[in-house]
Amino acid sequence: MLESLQDKFQKSLKVLRGEAKIRPAHIESALEEIKQSLLEADVQFKVAQTFLERVKAKALGAEVVGSLTPYQQFLYILQKEMLEIFGEQKDFSLQFKPPVVIFLVGLQGSGKTTSSSKLAFLAKRKLKKKPLLVSVDVQRPAAIEQLERHAKDAKVDYLNPASMDPVVRAQAALEYAKTYGLDLLIVDTAGRLSIDEVLMNELKTLQSALQPQHILYVADAMSGQAGLQVAEGFSEKLGLTGAILTKSDADARGGVALSIREALGVPLYFVGMGEKLEDFELFHADRWVSRILGQGDLKSLIEKVEEVTQEEQQKGRRPEKMASRAMKGQLNLVDFQEQMKMMSKMGSMKGLLGMIPGMGAMTQQIDTMALEKKLKRVDAMICSMTPKEREQPDILNGTRKRRIALGSGTQVEEINQFLKEFWEMQKMLKGLKGMRGLKGMGKLFG
Repeated sequence: MLESLQDKFQKSLKVLRGEAKIRPAHIESALEEIKQSLLEADVQFKVAQTFLERVKAKALGAEVVGSLTPYQQFLYILQKEMLEIFGEQKDFSLQFKPPVVIFLVGLQGSGKTTSSSKLAFLAKRKLKKKPLLVSVDVQRPAAIEQLERHAKDAKVDYLNPASMDPVVRAQAALEYAKTYGLDLLIVDTAGRLSIDEVLMNELKTLQSALQPQHILYVADAMSGQAGLQVAEGFSEKLGLTGAILTKSDADARGGVALSIREALGVPLYFVGMGEKLEDFELFHADRWVSRILGQGDLKSLIEKVEEVTQEEQQKGRRPEKMASRAMKGQLNLVDFQEQMKMMSKMGSMKGLLGMIPGMGAMTQQIDTMALEKKLKRVDAMICSMTPKEREQPDILNGTRKRRIALGSGTQVEEINQFLKEFWEMQKMLKGLKGMRGLKGMGKLFG
Protein backbone atom coordinates (compact mmCIF):
# COMPACT_ATOMS: atom_id res chain seq x y z
CA MET A 1 0.00 0.00 0.00
CA LEU A 2 2.80 2.41 0.95
CA GLU A 3 4.76 1.40 -2.15
CA SER A 4 1.86 2.45 -4.37
CA LEU A 5 1.67 5.92 -2.79
CA GLN A 6 5.46 6.21 -2.69
CA ASP A 7 5.80 5.36 -6.38
CA LYS A 8 3.17 7.95 -7.36
CA PHE A 9 4.79 10.68 -5.24
CA GLN A 10 8.25 9.99 -6.68
CA LYS A 11 6.90 10.37 -10.21
CA SER A 12 5.15 13.59 -9.23
CA LEU A 13 8.33 15.10 -7.78
CA LYS A 14 10.55 14.33 -10.77
CA VAL A 15 9.64 17.68 -12.28
CA LEU A 16 11.56 19.48 -9.49
CA ARG A 17 14.73 17.40 -9.58
CA GLY A 18 17.72 19.30 -10.86
CA GLU A 19 15.99 22.70 -10.75
CA ALA A 20 18.04 25.58 -9.34
CA LYS A 21 15.00 27.60 -8.27
CA ILE A 22 11.41 26.93 -7.21
CA ARG A 23 9.27 28.33 -10.03
CA PRO A 24 5.45 28.65 -9.92
CA ALA A 25 5.09 26.66 -13.15
CA HIS A 26 7.04 23.75 -11.71
CA ILE A 27 5.02 23.81 -8.49
CA GLU A 28 1.74 23.84 -10.40
CA SER A 29 2.89 20.87 -12.46
CA ALA A 30 4.06 18.90 -9.40
CA LEU A 31 0.87 19.67 -7.45
CA GLU A 32 -1.33 18.56 -10.33
CA GLU A 33 0.54 15.25 -10.45
CA ILE A 34 0.27 14.89 -6.66
CA LYS A 35 -3.45 15.65 -6.79
CA GLN A 36 -3.98 12.84 -9.27
CA SER A 37 -1.85 10.54 -7.11
CA LEU A 38 -3.90 11.28 -3.99
CA LEU A 39 -7.26 10.86 -5.70
CA GLU A 40 -6.15 7.63 -7.37
CA ALA A 41 -5.04 6.43 -3.93
CA ASP A 42 -8.63 7.05 -2.75
CA VAL A 43 -7.82 9.96 -0.45
CA GLN A 44 -10.96 11.92 0.32
CA PHE A 45 -11.34 14.87 -2.06
CA LYS A 46 -11.72 17.38 0.79
CA VAL A 47 -8.51 16.10 2.46
CA ALA A 48 -6.58 16.20 -0.83
CA GLN A 49 -7.82 19.70 -1.71
CA THR A 50 -6.97 21.20 1.71
CA PHE A 51 -3.55 19.55 1.69
CA LEU A 52 -2.67 20.83 -1.79
CA GLU A 53 -3.82 24.38 -1.02
CA ARG A 54 -1.59 24.53 2.06
CA VAL A 55 1.39 23.09 0.18
CA LYS A 56 0.94 25.54 -2.70
CA ALA A 57 0.67 28.57 -0.38
CA LYS A 58 3.87 27.66 1.45
CA ALA A 59 5.84 26.52 -1.61
CA LEU A 60 5.15 29.68 -3.67
CA GLY A 61 6.34 31.97 -0.90
CA ALA A 62 9.23 29.82 0.22
CA GLU A 63 12.84 30.88 0.11
CA VAL A 64 15.24 28.00 -0.40
CA VAL A 65 16.90 27.46 2.97
CA GLY A 66 20.68 27.19 3.24
CA SER A 67 22.15 24.36 1.21
CA LEU A 68 18.77 22.76 0.42
CA THR A 69 17.88 22.25 -3.22
CA PRO A 70 14.41 23.32 -4.45
CA TYR A 71 13.49 19.63 -4.56
CA GLN A 72 14.53 19.14 -0.93
CA GLN A 73 12.72 22.31 0.12
CA PHE A 74 9.50 21.17 -1.56
CA LEU A 75 9.89 17.72 -0.01
CA TYR A 76 10.22 19.33 3.42
CA ILE A 77 6.98 21.29 2.88
CA LEU A 78 5.18 18.14 1.72
CA GLN A 79 6.38 16.26 4.77
CA LYS A 80 5.28 18.96 7.19
CA GLU A 81 1.82 19.35 5.64
CA MET A 82 1.26 15.61 5.41
CA LEU A 83 1.94 15.35 9.14
CA GLU A 84 -0.77 17.98 9.59
CA ILE A 85 -3.24 15.62 7.92
CA PHE A 86 -2.53 12.94 10.52
CA GLY A 87 -2.87 15.48 13.32
CA GLU A 88 -0.96 15.57 16.58
CA GLN A 89 0.61 12.23 17.37
CA LYS A 90 -1.09 10.71 20.41
CA ASP A 91 0.02 7.75 22.47
CA PHE A 92 -2.44 4.92 22.97
CA SER A 93 -3.25 5.66 26.59
CA LEU A 94 -3.90 2.82 29.02
CA GLN A 95 -3.73 5.06 32.08
CA PHE A 96 -7.06 3.95 33.48
CA LYS A 97 -8.06 1.80 36.41
CA PRO A 98 -7.61 -1.82 35.27
CA PRO A 99 -9.02 -3.73 33.64
CA VAL A 100 -9.08 -1.31 30.70
CA VAL A 101 -11.93 -2.30 28.37
CA ILE A 102 -11.28 -2.05 24.62
CA PHE A 103 -13.97 -2.67 21.99
CA LEU A 104 -13.04 -3.47 18.40
CA VAL A 105 -15.88 -2.56 16.04
CA GLY A 106 -16.33 -2.59 12.27
CA LEU A 107 -17.85 -4.38 9.33
CA GLN A 108 -17.70 -8.12 8.80
CA GLY A 109 -14.45 -9.14 7.12
CA SER A 110 -12.52 -6.01 8.13
CA GLY A 111 -10.18 -8.03 10.35
CA LYS A 112 -11.59 -7.44 13.84
CA THR A 113 -10.92 -10.96 15.17
CA THR A 114 -7.36 -11.08 13.86
CA SER A 115 -6.69 -7.54 15.09
CA SER A 116 -8.04 -8.43 18.56
CA SER A 117 -5.46 -11.19 18.94
CA LYS A 118 -2.68 -9.07 17.43
CA LEU A 119 -3.48 -6.22 19.83
CA ALA A 120 -3.39 -8.64 22.76
CA PHE A 121 -0.05 -10.01 21.54
CA LEU A 122 1.43 -6.51 21.19
CA ALA A 123 0.07 -5.46 24.60
CA LYS A 124 1.69 -8.46 26.24
CA ARG A 125 5.01 -8.31 24.42
CA LYS A 126 5.68 -4.58 24.04
CA LEU A 127 3.44 -2.85 26.57
CA LYS A 128 4.01 -5.51 29.27
CA LYS A 129 0.29 -5.87 29.96
CA LYS A 130 -1.82 -8.93 30.85
CA PRO A 131 -4.69 -9.00 28.34
CA LEU A 132 -7.86 -11.09 28.21
CA LEU A 133 -9.68 -11.84 24.95
CA VAL A 134 -13.40 -12.50 24.59
CA SER A 135 -15.64 -12.74 21.55
CA VAL A 136 -19.22 -11.49 21.62
CA ASP A 137 -19.75 -12.24 17.93
CA VAL A 138 -22.40 -14.94 18.27
CA GLN A 139 -23.70 -14.45 14.72
CA ARG A 140 -20.72 -15.29 12.54
CA PRO A 141 -19.98 -19.03 12.30
CA ALA A 142 -16.74 -20.09 14.02
CA ALA A 143 -15.88 -16.53 15.17
CA ILE A 144 -15.57 -17.65 18.79
CA GLU A 145 -13.41 -20.65 17.87
CA GLN A 146 -11.24 -18.50 15.62
CA LEU A 147 -10.45 -16.06 18.42
CA GLU A 148 -9.71 -18.94 20.80
CA ARG A 149 -7.23 -20.37 18.29
CA HIS A 150 -5.55 -16.99 17.87
CA ALA A 151 -5.36 -16.55 21.66
CA LYS A 152 -3.52 -19.85 21.98
CA ASP A 153 -1.05 -18.78 19.29
CA ALA A 154 -0.50 -15.47 21.07
CA LYS A 155 -0.26 -17.22 24.46
CA VAL A 156 -2.73 -14.82 26.07
CA ASP A 157 -5.76 -15.45 28.30
CA TYR A 158 -9.06 -16.20 26.62
CA LEU A 159 -12.55 -16.71 28.03
CA ASN A 160 -15.45 -18.51 26.37
CA PRO A 161 -18.50 -18.08 28.64
CA ALA A 162 -21.29 -20.65 28.35
CA SER A 163 -23.93 -18.03 27.53
CA MET A 164 -24.50 -16.95 23.93
CA ASP A 165 -25.86 -13.56 24.98
CA PRO A 166 -23.28 -10.90 23.94
CA VAL A 167 -23.78 -8.75 27.04
CA VAL A 168 -23.61 -11.69 29.44
CA ARG A 169 -20.42 -12.93 27.73
CA ALA A 170 -18.78 -9.50 27.98
CA GLN A 171 -19.77 -9.02 31.64
CA ALA A 172 -18.48 -12.48 32.54
CA ALA A 173 -15.15 -11.62 30.92
CA LEU A 174 -14.97 -8.33 32.81
CA GLU A 175 -15.55 -10.11 36.14
CA TYR A 176 -12.92 -12.70 35.21
CA ALA A 177 -10.37 -9.97 34.43
CA LYS A 178 -11.07 -8.25 37.76
CA THR A 179 -10.84 -11.52 39.69
CA TYR A 180 -7.52 -12.60 38.19
CA GLY A 181 -5.85 -9.19 38.02
CA LEU A 182 -5.70 -8.85 34.23
CA ASP A 183 -4.89 -5.41 32.82
CA LEU A 184 -6.88 -5.33 29.57
CA LEU A 185 -10.15 -6.76 28.32
CA ILE A 186 -10.24 -6.82 24.51
CA VAL A 187 -13.75 -7.44 23.18
CA ASP A 188 -14.16 -8.71 19.61
CA THR A 189 -17.63 -7.45 18.66
CA ALA A 190 -20.00 -8.64 15.93
CA GLY A 191 -19.87 -7.22 12.43
CA ARG A 192 -22.29 -7.04 9.53
CA LEU A 193 -21.98 -6.63 5.77
CA SER A 194 -23.43 -3.16 6.34
CA ILE A 195 -24.63 -1.06 9.27
CA ASP A 196 -28.08 -2.04 10.54
CA GLU A 197 -30.22 -1.09 13.52
CA VAL A 198 -29.87 -4.51 15.19
CA LEU A 199 -26.06 -4.30 15.20
CA MET A 200 -26.01 -0.73 16.50
CA ASN A 201 -28.49 -1.51 19.29
CA GLU A 202 -26.35 -4.48 20.34
CA LEU A 203 -23.19 -2.36 20.40
CA LYS A 204 -24.87 0.46 22.32
CA THR A 205 -26.15 -2.04 24.91
CA LEU A 206 -22.63 -3.47 25.27
CA GLN A 207 -21.20 0.03 25.58
CA SER A 208 -23.70 0.91 28.32
CA ALA A 209 -22.99 -2.30 30.23
CA LEU A 210 -19.16 -2.21 30.12
CA GLN A 211 -18.30 1.50 29.69
CA PRO A 212 -15.21 0.85 27.52
CA GLN A 213 -12.28 3.25 27.72
CA HIS A 214 -11.47 2.67 24.02
CA ILE A 215 -13.72 1.94 21.05
CA LEU A 216 -11.48 1.28 18.04
CA TYR A 217 -12.85 1.17 14.53
CA VAL A 218 -11.16 -1.50 12.40
CA ALA A 219 -10.72 -0.04 8.91
CA ASP A 220 -9.90 -2.29 5.98
CA ALA A 221 -7.24 -0.58 3.83
CA MET A 222 -8.80 -2.15 0.74
CA SER A 223 -12.26 -0.70 1.40
CA GLY A 224 -11.27 2.86 0.50
CA GLN A 225 -13.67 5.76 1.01
CA ALA A 226 -16.69 3.45 1.08
CA GLY A 227 -15.35 1.94 4.29
CA LEU A 228 -14.86 5.36 5.83
CA GLN A 229 -18.44 6.36 5.05
CA VAL A 230 -19.54 3.34 7.06
CA ALA A 231 -17.11 4.29 9.81
CA GLU A 232 -18.82 7.65 10.16
CA GLY A 233 -21.99 5.77 11.09
CA PHE A 234 -20.16 3.92 13.87
CA SER A 235 -18.62 7.18 15.06
CA GLU A 236 -21.97 8.94 15.21
CA LYS A 237 -23.66 6.15 17.17
CA LEU A 238 -20.86 5.06 19.50
CA GLY A 239 -18.27 7.81 19.74
CA LEU A 240 -15.05 6.22 18.51
CA THR A 241 -11.75 6.87 20.30
CA GLY A 242 -9.37 5.64 17.60
CA ALA A 243 -8.83 3.42 14.59
CA ILE A 244 -6.88 0.37 13.44
CA LEU A 245 -5.88 0.02 9.78
CA THR A 246 -5.75 -3.59 8.56
CA LYS A 247 -4.46 -5.26 5.38
CA SER A 248 -1.98 -2.48 4.70
CA ASP A 249 0.31 -5.11 3.15
CA ALA A 250 -2.23 -5.70 0.39
CA ASP A 251 -2.17 -4.02 -3.00
CA ALA A 252 -4.52 -1.34 -1.71
CA ARG A 253 -4.65 2.25 -2.88
CA GLY A 254 -3.74 3.47 0.60
CA GLY A 255 -5.64 6.76 0.75
CA VAL A 256 -7.73 5.56 3.65
CA ALA A 257 -4.72 6.02 5.94
CA LEU A 258 -4.55 9.72 5.05
CA SER A 259 -8.32 10.17 5.34
CA ILE A 260 -9.08 8.52 8.71
CA ARG A 261 -8.35 11.57 10.84
CA GLU A 262 -10.52 13.87 8.69
CA ALA A 263 -13.39 11.38 8.32
CA LEU A 264 -13.57 10.13 11.91
CA GLY A 265 -11.90 12.85 13.94
CA VAL A 266 -9.91 10.23 15.85
CA PRO A 267 -6.26 9.14 15.71
CA LEU A 268 -4.99 6.10 13.84
CA TYR A 269 -3.34 4.03 16.60
CA PHE A 270 -2.36 0.69 15.04
CA VAL A 271 -1.55 -0.78 11.63
CA GLY A 272 -1.75 -4.42 10.60
CA MET A 273 0.45 -5.42 7.67
CA GLY A 274 0.43 -9.21 7.41
CA GLU A 275 -0.91 -12.52 8.65
CA LYS A 276 1.54 -13.08 11.52
CA LEU A 277 0.84 -11.92 15.07
CA GLU A 278 3.99 -9.80 14.87
CA ASP A 279 2.67 -7.95 11.82
CA PHE A 280 0.95 -5.28 13.90
CA GLU A 281 2.51 -2.00 14.96
CA LEU A 282 1.82 1.22 16.77
CA PHE A 283 1.20 3.87 14.13
CA HIS A 284 3.88 6.57 13.84
CA ALA A 285 2.80 9.32 11.45
CA ASP A 286 6.33 10.69 10.95
CA ARG A 287 7.63 7.27 9.92
CA TRP A 288 4.79 6.64 7.49
CA VAL A 289 5.20 10.05 5.88
CA SER A 290 8.92 9.42 5.55
CA ARG A 291 8.25 6.14 3.74
CA ILE A 292 5.59 7.64 1.46
CA LEU A 293 8.09 10.30 0.41
CA GLY A 294 10.75 7.65 -0.30
CA GLN A 295 12.96 8.45 2.69
CA GLY A 296 12.71 5.05 4.35
CA ASP A 297 12.06 4.26 8.01
CA LEU A 298 15.30 3.37 9.74
CA LYS A 299 13.80 3.87 13.21
CA SER A 300 11.31 1.04 12.71
CA LEU A 301 13.96 -1.15 11.08
CA ILE A 302 16.35 -0.66 14.01
CA GLU A 303 13.54 -1.41 16.48
CA LYS A 304 12.76 -4.66 14.65
CA VAL A 305 16.44 -5.67 14.66
CA GLU A 306 16.81 -4.90 18.38
CA GLU A 307 13.58 -6.70 19.25
CA VAL A 308 14.58 -9.89 17.43
CA THR A 309 18.12 -9.68 18.83
CA GLN A 310 16.76 -9.47 22.39
CA GLU A 311 14.52 -12.49 21.77
CA GLU A 312 17.50 -14.49 20.53
CA GLN A 313 19.58 -13.47 23.55
CA GLN A 314 16.80 -14.56 25.91
CA LYS A 315 16.93 -17.99 24.24
CA GLY A 316 20.64 -18.18 25.01
CA ARG A 317 21.80 -17.38 21.48
CA ARG A 318 24.45 -14.76 20.72
CA PRO A 319 23.67 -12.87 17.51
CA GLU A 320 26.66 -10.58 18.09
CA LYS A 321 29.02 -13.58 17.89
CA MET A 322 27.36 -14.65 14.67
CA ALA A 323 27.88 -11.13 13.34
CA SER A 324 31.55 -11.31 14.27
CA ARG A 325 31.95 -14.64 12.44
CA ALA A 326 30.10 -13.18 9.44
CA MET A 327 32.61 -10.33 9.15
CA LYS A 328 35.44 -12.87 9.28
CA GLY A 329 33.87 -14.97 6.54
CA GLN A 330 33.41 -17.88 8.97
CA LEU A 331 29.65 -18.46 8.77
CA ASN A 332 28.38 -22.01 8.41
CA LEU A 333 24.95 -23.19 7.28
CA VAL A 334 23.69 -23.39 10.88
CA ASP A 335 24.40 -19.64 11.19
CA PHE A 336 22.82 -18.96 7.80
CA GLN A 337 19.65 -20.79 8.78
CA GLU A 338 19.48 -18.82 12.03
CA GLN A 339 19.85 -15.59 10.04
CA MET A 340 16.92 -16.57 7.82
CA LYS A 341 14.75 -17.28 10.87
CA MET A 342 15.62 -13.94 12.42
CA MET A 343 14.84 -12.10 9.17
CA SER A 344 11.45 -13.84 8.89
CA LYS A 345 10.57 -12.64 12.39
CA MET A 346 11.19 -9.07 11.28
CA GLY A 347 8.50 -9.20 8.59
CA SER A 348 8.30 -9.53 4.82
CA MET A 349 11.31 -8.89 2.59
CA LYS A 350 9.35 -6.20 0.74
CA GLY A 351 8.50 -4.43 3.99
CA LEU A 352 12.11 -4.49 5.20
CA LEU A 353 13.47 -3.13 1.93
CA GLY A 354 10.91 -0.33 2.06
CA MET A 355 12.33 0.82 5.41
CA ILE A 356 15.81 1.39 4.00
CA PRO A 357 16.25 4.92 2.58
CA GLY A 358 16.53 4.82 -1.20
CA MET A 359 15.58 1.14 -1.42
CA GLY A 360 11.82 1.61 -1.74
CA ALA A 361 12.00 1.77 -5.52
CA MET A 362 13.87 -1.54 -5.61
CA THR A 363 10.80 -3.37 -4.33
CA GLN A 364 9.25 -2.66 -7.72
CA GLN A 365 12.20 -4.30 -9.47
CA ILE A 366 12.79 -7.29 -7.18
CA ASP A 367 10.36 -10.18 -7.08
CA THR A 368 10.39 -10.42 -3.28
CA MET A 369 7.76 -13.19 -3.23
CA ALA A 370 9.98 -15.35 -5.48
CA LEU A 371 12.95 -14.54 -3.23
CA GLU A 372 11.04 -15.60 -0.09
CA LYS A 373 9.95 -18.80 -1.84
CA LYS A 374 13.57 -19.50 -2.76
CA LEU A 375 14.65 -19.01 0.86
CA LYS A 376 12.05 -21.57 1.98
CA ARG A 377 13.56 -24.08 -0.45
CA VAL A 378 17.02 -23.27 0.90
CA ASP A 379 15.73 -23.89 4.43
CA ALA A 380 14.43 -27.29 3.31
CA MET A 381 17.87 -28.11 1.86
CA ILE A 382 19.66 -27.22 5.10
CA CYS A 383 17.10 -29.20 7.16
CA SER A 384 17.89 -32.25 5.00
CA MET A 385 21.61 -32.07 5.85
CA THR A 386 23.37 -33.81 8.71
CA PRO A 387 24.70 -31.67 11.59
CA LYS A 388 28.24 -32.18 10.28
CA GLU A 389 27.26 -31.05 6.76
CA ARG A 390 25.66 -27.87 8.13
CA GLU A 391 28.79 -27.03 10.10
CA GLN A 392 31.20 -28.03 7.31
CA PRO A 393 29.43 -27.42 3.98
CA ASP A 394 32.71 -27.91 2.09
CA ILE A 395 32.37 -31.70 2.57
CA LEU A 396 29.25 -31.79 0.39
CA ASN A 397 30.05 -34.03 -2.57
CA GLY A 398 27.83 -35.36 -5.37
CA THR A 399 26.48 -38.29 -3.35
CA ARG A 400 25.56 -36.11 -0.38
CA LYS A 401 23.93 -33.50 -2.62
CA ARG A 402 21.74 -36.13 -4.32
CA ARG A 403 20.58 -37.35 -0.90
CA ILE A 404 19.83 -33.80 0.25
CA ALA A 405 17.94 -33.01 -2.97
CA LEU A 406 15.81 -36.13 -2.53
CA GLY A 407 15.06 -35.28 1.10
CA SER A 408 14.20 -31.60 0.44
CA GLY A 409 12.25 -31.99 -2.79
CA THR A 410 14.80 -29.89 -4.70
CA GLN A 411 17.31 -30.43 -7.50
CA VAL A 412 21.09 -30.88 -7.21
CA GLU A 413 21.48 -27.85 -9.50
CA GLU A 414 19.59 -25.72 -6.93
CA ILE A 415 21.91 -26.93 -4.16
CA ASN A 416 24.97 -26.11 -6.26
CA GLN A 417 23.61 -22.64 -7.03
CA PHE A 418 22.84 -21.95 -3.35
CA LEU A 419 26.31 -23.09 -2.23
CA LYS A 420 27.95 -20.93 -4.89
CA GLU A 421 26.01 -17.88 -3.64
CA PHE A 422 26.80 -18.81 -0.03
CA TRP A 423 30.56 -18.90 -0.69
CA GLU A 424 30.38 -15.62 -2.62
CA MET A 425 28.57 -14.02 0.34
CA GLN A 426 31.31 -15.27 2.66
CA LYS A 427 33.99 -13.62 0.50
CA MET A 428 32.01 -10.38 0.30
CA LEU A 429 31.53 -10.16 4.08
CA LYS A 430 35.17 -10.91 4.71
CA GLY A 431 36.13 -8.19 2.24
CA LEU A 432 33.90 -5.68 4.03
CA LYS A 433 35.59 -6.27 7.39
CA GLY A 434 37.02 -3.11 8.86
CA MET A 435 35.17 -0.69 6.58
CA ARG A 436 33.71 2.34 8.33
CA GLY A 437 30.06 2.15 9.33
CA LEU A 438 29.86 -1.64 9.19
CA LYS A 439 30.02 -2.16 12.93
CA GLY A 440 26.32 -1.29 13.23
CA MET A 441 25.46 -3.21 10.07
CA GLY A 442 26.98 -6.28 11.69
CA LYS A 443 24.00 -6.41 14.04
CA LEU A 444 21.68 -6.51 11.05
CA PHE A 445 23.65 -9.39 9.50
CA GLY A 446 23.46 -11.13 12.86
